[in-house]
Amino acid sequence: MLDATGRTVVHLIEPQHLFVAALVDVFSEAGLFVDYVGATIDPRRLLDDQPDVIFLDTDYLEDPLDAVRLARALAPKANVYVYSSGASDAVVRAFCVAGADTVLEKSADRRAIVQGLREAVRRRSRRHE
Repeated sequence: MLDATGRTVVHLIEPQHLFVAALVDVFSEAGLFVDYVGATIDPRRLLDDQPDVIFLDTDYLEDPLDAVRLARALAPKANVYVYSSGASDAVVRAFCVAGADTVLEKSADRRAIVQGLREAVRRRSRRHE
């Protein structure tokens, strides 16, 4: 769902509160609007908002794969973006099977994150044209 001003709406799931401000800046640089920030997924809010992007920092979630499955089930049109420090090939495959559209390693620099977010939104837009 685009907000009233046409911005792409993001739900940011970031259990480490110290990183929220920096990530919100990254989303802003990518032209995205962070509508919700939480340490875990809020199922009711996700159902009601139907955001365009769900960004999950999975490192400190109790069950990261279940979080991705829940995000995909509750907001099937959203782009589910996983941010992980352990993005080996097997982990990336597991996240994709669970419903992630994009998996990015935390060692990526800011430019790579912004580019990844922009590409994720472009893919989502093409998928829903």
